[in-house]
Amino acid sequence: MGFGIGFNELIIVGLLFLILFGPSKLPQMARDIGKFVSEARRSMDEFKSELISSDDEDEEDRSPKRKRK
Repeated sequence: MGFGIGFNELIIVGLLFLILFGPSKLPQMARDIGKFVSEARRSMDEFKSELISSDDEDEEDRSPKRKRK
């Protein structure tokens, strides 16, 4: 698994969340975390596309323009 966390550690973390927040709140918390992650990914993708488009515009501005006759 990623981040150096094994299966046993995930089980322990899951049990801690279950004890701290109870079984009734875990599904709502999972939905909220999922919404946050998807919104963060969407924002990062928008930011990346804006950076790429601004780089493309900068390259067009720097290139020598030819006069049409």
